This record gives sequence, structure tokens and C-alpha cells, in this order.
Amino acid sequence: MVPPNGFYGDGCHWPVRTIPFASPNPPDPQNPMRPNFPLSRSVVPAAFVVASATLAVLMFGQVSHAESWTDLRGTRTIEARMVGMWGDNVVLQLQNGKRVSVNVNALRSESRIQAQQLQRELATARAQRVKELQGQAVEAAAPAPTPIPTPAPAPAYQPPAAGASVAEFLNQIDQSVRSGHVKAMYDALPPSYRSDIDAIVKIAAAKMDESSWQAKIGGLQQLGDVVVTRQRWFLSSPRVLSLPDDQIEMVESEILTLCGALRIGLDPEITSLEKLRTQPFGQWLTSFDTATAPYVKALFDRAGGAGGRSVTLDREKDGVATVTIDQDGKKKRVIYQQVEGFWVPKSMADGWAKSVESMKQTVEESPSGSLLTKLDPLTSIAAFAGPMASAETPDQYHGAMESIFSAPEQMETAAVAVLGFLGQRFSLGRGAQGGYDPMGGYDGMDGYDGMDGYSGMDDYEAEMERGMQSQ
Repeated sequence: MVPPNGFYGDGCHWPVRTIPFASPNPPDPQNPMRPNFPLSRSVVPAAFVVASATLAVLMFGQVSHAESWTDLRGTRTIEARMVGMWGDNVVLQLQNGKRVSVNVNALRSESRIQAQQLQRELATARAQRVKELQGQAVEAAAPAPTPIPTPAPAPAYQPPAAGASVAEFLNQIDQSVRSGHVKAMYDALPPSYRSDIDAIVKIAAAKMDESSWQAKIGGLQQLGDVVVTRQRWFLSSPRVLSLPDDQIEMVESEILTLCGALRIGLDPEITSLEKLRTQPFGQWLTSFDTATAPYVKALFDRAGGAGGRSVTLDREKDGVATVTIDQDGKKKRVIYQQVEGFWVPKSMADGWAKSVESMKQTVEESPSGSLLTKLDPLTSIAAFAGPMASAETPDQYHGAMESIFSAPEQMETAAVAVLGFLGQRFSLGRGAQGGYDPMGGYDGMDGYDGMDGYSGMDDYEAEMERGMQSQ
């Protein structure tokens, strides 16, 4: 029979059979902790003792102290820890680990008050622990951890400085981008070049259709959001779980990070087309850089370093320099020219005006809907974000994910685009082709060789070297 308030402080409901001691009870020399006043001994199974002790530790932690309990006459006192109340009995644990049940009416008033106070404390602790366990259960069942994990903050941004030596300048760009600050690609350009880019961006932004912008940029942002905010469902997908362990690790570290960058960096407050139309592009880019820097840095850290890369100045004369970039034993020679205190590939400097005019003409003549066509492979996948976002259970979410894999051509095209993004934009000297293209991306400082991919020795460089040798 369970008493009305029959529960221990550790939350266990166990029947307790009491056997009254004979009174008076002489001290037991073999067991000095045995009660020697009219108490009732708890007769419990061994399993109950083990289970109760385990739960007590889990619920409340180990209690290192005991209380003093005095009989009604005030003639006998024992030291014991109160476990809880069972009806009118106080359940005490003696210092030797045994438990006894004492009728509360057999205790003097101070001990009865103490029992009531401790019972309230135990009840409060139990309720708090139950609440914690319930919270943990809810958290474990949530589609994503709370709060959402985010990368460590990126180092403070230091833009490339004008007037630096060519090797120092290239290292400044490398370090800034590797620290997550893609704005360094823009700030590394001479001021007049930046003004040209601002003008091109303004022309493009003015032509872009708001609905098309939202469909593409907003779709990518939603894709990032629906993966990150449901990452437990995403990672528990049969598709993901069927991958080899190293690929699952890649999904957790790189794909979630990339989606985090999309979720944060493409937030409408940051990528507003109206802001792009009205703000200087550098200001707009600063907001984007601040938001995405931790994620970009995390991707670079994951991809590995360019620790084996070095820049050596071979020749410099009249603001033109030839450098050798050594990346893990692979050498490449590139010519740079100083423009307004900033070093740019000479091929870029020679063709800049023509390239700018060509790009302006292309933007002006292009239909508004075609200006974001490079995003089409990714936005085709982003179209599935809606069903994933509306999923209310993991199974529904996994079903929406399967819709993506049921379109193999789209998946292949998107995969190529993503791999190109991860492999080229973040290669930094690991075989990337192309170069530092202010309108296209950053492919590593060993490939910082101009908009037309120019690099290596040409007739100009040979002539330049002959001229220096004759000095």
C-alpha cells in the first residue's frame, strides 16, 4: 500500500515494511551505528538499495554530510542523512549505508521540523531535476541544438595597405582572406579600380528585377537556413548516414559551415537590393564580410593552409616587379605593377580599362534576368528548401531531401558548382587556375595573375630582365 505522500526524496516509489525494535535497545558493540532507541528498521531488497542510491546520486549528487536526529525523550541521537519521507516515517541513511525508517512522532520537535524542512528541499530539488530532464529530452528531440552552433569569431580585419612591398602586399591579401575577410579582394584594388567596380555594380543593381533577386538570393538563404536550423534532421538522413565516415565528417564541418554562411551572409537585411542600389559597394560589402568572416575562416581552416607558400622578389624597377611564388615546391613567376600604391598583375593593369568598358557594355545589354545566371545551379537546389522548411518531422524532412536526389541532373550540376566553389575559391595555392579576379573570385595568391589568366615569362618580362641585367 502506498501512503498518500509515499515517495522518497529521490523520486522512487518503493513499499517499505517496518519492524519495530524492542525498547530499550542496548548498544551493539559490533555495530555502533545501530539505532539504540525506538526506531523502525527498513527491510528492503538489495536491488532497491542499489537503484535508490544510484537515482539519488543522479538526482541530487552525493551528499557528504549527515544530520543529527534525536528521539522524543531527547536521550538518544544518531547521525544520518535523510533520504525522504514515506507517509509518517522519515527514511534515514546511516553512515554505514543502511537505511532505517523512523516514525516522525518518535522524534523530538527539532528533528520533526528538520524533517519537514529537508523534505521541502528534496521536493524542490526533485522538481528542478525533473524539469531539467524534461528540458534535456525536449532539446534532444529538437531539430537543431539551442543555441545554433557558430564558428569562432574571425580576427579583426586589416585591409591591404598602400605603399607596401610587393611580397608584403601579397601576403597581406593572403592573410586577410585566409582570416575570412573576402573584402580584402576588393580593398586590394587601387582606388580608381574600386570606383569602376562600384559603377558596374550600380548599373547591374539598377537593372536587376527585385523578384528575381529575391528568388535567387532569398532561395539560397532559405536553403542555408533550412539545413542549419534542422541540422540534426539533416545529419540523420539515410542519405547522409550511408556515406563513409570521412564524408560524414566533411558534411558536418564543411557543408554545415557553408550553409551557415548562406544563412547569415544572405540575410535580407544584409543583401537588400535597395541597399546595393543606394550604398557604396564597399559599404555593402563590409556588412557582408562582417557577417560571413567566421564561416569563411572556418572553411579555410578546414581546407588546410598554404604554409608551404612563399613569395620571393626577383626584380623590381620603376614600379614593376617580378616575383616567384613557390607553393610546395611548384614555382611560378608573375609580373606585378604598382598602381596608385597598390600592386596588381601587370596583365590586369594593361587590360583594366578595356575590361571595365566591356563589362559595362555587357551589363547594360544583358536582360535583367540573366545577370544572376551563374547562381542557377545552386538556386535549382534551393527550390527544394520550401518543402524541407515545411517539414514537421524528421521523416517528412528526409522525404523532402529525397526529392533533391531524385533529380540527378540538377544534383550533378549543383555539385559541380559547390565543388568548384569549395575547390577553387578556397584553394589558395593548391592547383587553382585563373587568379585574383575582382569580379570573379580569389583563387589563391600563387594564381594572382590577372583577369585574363596571364602568368609566367613573356616577351615583356624577358626584355625587362635584360634591361635590369645591363644596369
